[in-house]
Amino acid sequence: MAKTGKFYHLVNSEADASVTNAFGGASKTDIELLNCIPSVPGAVADTPFNGKLEGLVVRVKTVAGGATKLTIKITVNSVGASVLIPDTEATIGFEVGSTTVGAVAFFVGFPYVAQTDDLSIFYKTDAGTCTVDGLDLYWSE
Repeated sequence: MAKTGKFYHLVNSEADASVTNAFGGASKTDIELLNCIPSVPGAVADTPFNGKLEGLVVRVKTVAGGATKLTIKITVNSVGASVLIPDTEATIGFEVGSTTVGAVAFFVGFPYVAQTDDLSIFYKTDAGTCTVDGLDLYWSE
């Protein structure tokens, strides 16, 4: 029986990234869209991708120096060239009772077809610094 409806997948990264108020090589997370939960039957990382990027949740910690916003840029290579999703900013939502730990969420809603499933998510703050504590990227097929 053929698939019907939308099937959602989660790409999770727990890698830390140090973030300042400028995009840079250390302020990023590299992901493979096909390295996801639930897995796509027969799919192998670093192969062509066809899906819709739905949303992104970025967790932050050690927020300091007046940082209140996080900006992302999604590129198709790890050096920051070939921008897929341009600079997009969101206000950091802090955990209850905290001024140093929180998260931001982005709606992407972008159909994406490429020869590889590799993406890089770059970060910068509006001021000060923070550490990206991990991310969850959601996509559908």
